[in-house]
Amino acid sequence: MITKWETKEERISKFMKISPEKKLEWLGKMHEFKLKMSSKQRKKISMKLKKLHNQT
Repeated sequence: MITKWETKEERISKFMKISPEKKLEWLGKMHEFKLKMSSKQRKKISMKLKKLHNQT
């Protein structure tokens, strides 16, 4: 049972303790999941935006 809610500072300090490698691993897994769950149209739009972003 939760008896005390975390403050904003406590949440930030908790997430700062996570190593950069773990954060990047988590982001990679989220990216893979997003790609698997996206529709073909959504993937096409994402690729167009990525190409535009890389040109600048």
